[in-house]
Amino acid sequence: MHFRIKNGVTLDLLPTKQFKTVGIKVDFVAPLQATAITGRALLAQVLETSTEQYPTQTALARELSRLYGATFGISVLKLGTKHVIRLTCSVVDEQYLANYADDAPLFERGMDLLKQVLFAPLLPGGNFDSATFTQQRQNLYTAIKSLDDDKQYLANRRLQELLFTGQPTQAMNALGDLHVLSGLSAMDILGTYHDMLANDAVHVAVIGDVTAERVQSALAQWPLDDRMEPTSAPYYHWDARPQVQVGDDLAPVVQAKLNLGYRLPVYRDDPDFMAAVVFNAAFGGSPLSLLFTNVREKASLAYYASSGYNPFNGTLTVQAGIQAENQERVEKIIGEQLAAMQRGELPATLLDEVKASLMNARLSALDSPQRRLTGLLNVQLTHLSEPLATWQEKLRAITVGDVARVAKHVTLQATYCLHGGDQSVD
Repeated sequence: MHFRIKNGVTLDLLPTKQFKTVGIKVDFVAPLQATAITGRALLAQVLETSTEQYPTQTALARELSRLYGATFGISVLKLGTKHVIRLTCSVVDEQYLANYADDAPLFERGMDLLKQVLFAPLLPGGNFDSATFTQQRQNLYTAIKSLDDDKQYLANRRLQELLFTGQPTQAMNALGDLHVLSGLSAMDILGTYHDMLANDAVHVAVIGDVTAERVQSALAQWPLDDRMEPTSAPYYHWDARPQVQVGDDLAPVVQAKLNLGYRLPVYRDDPDFMAAVVFNAAFGGSPLSLLFTNVREKASLAYYASSGYNPFNGTLTVQAGIQAENQERVEKIIGEQLAAMQRGELPATLLDEVKASLMNARLSALDSPQRRLTGLLNVQLTHLSEPLATWQEKLRAITVGDVARVAKHVTLQATYCLHGGDQSVD
């Protein structure tokens, strides 16, 4: 059930008796801007910790406890050309509580808590609390810096920088940049806050045993004004470079991290999207894949080998944990697997197994309230929605020829290897 609440504000409701909880998700969506990513990430940190009524994390945690163990959080993410600040809240459906005595149902109480977080934050003297701001800025600094402790993450980030040289919005992490963070003030974040409330597209989604009347009534209490309807698509299009970008760095690792970046110009709205999903799963996106089988299992040249496909920025990435001296051999075998798929040399049995795996993954997602809610934002951004039966029909119809056609669009754009010689720390 889809509702337009105001200009730029929408509501999706998935009424169901399947779960004993009611899930709420609120996405604030803005165009992706390198200058704003860090400030929005810091704003999310600050809003998550306190409100005017619950001025400390302890007070907020106690309120969640009073809501019978409700969960609440705020995160940030990038989707193509969009940056998202996401609030989530999950409350128990009180009909499953034997001794629930409060007059207000837990769904309404959860919506009221989100209202306070968004519209009544802790603003003593008209600005964010100094101690809270300073602490959360330090926490975000630590979080960004600690990401590089994950060497596979670090290698992938360096790969993104090679792929998107000169395009910081695509290369930058959703949490932002350390140098920008150090210069942000509480006043800067206050401006980011007001800009978010006034201008971001707002997508509210609810799943559980609640009626549209209850959800709309609760949402009517939120002071959301009209805003510009989003007009731009979420897809980031880019041109292939004539030469492959190559990078490598030394780090204290035993296991080298090899990352390859490809251009795959098939986006979520492309007729070949389903074929691209199947291609990725067969290439390296599942334990059944050619990379897993031929690089890791048969050749024993990788501790892990997998691929990932992003239909919002048209990229395919490969990650492999290897011994540095085997890099050339691994790259050669990976290239051979891609070339084989481009020639249509994909065993029919593997294609059937991959499609069955994708089918099972889609069906299992129906048992997850959060995964179902998350999918609704993609529908909002892309304006693409199809019944499960239609999706299944499209998947079943994919042929080896379809996969080969997509594979022919894949071009290597960047390689990056993080290696450490004889270092003994992973």
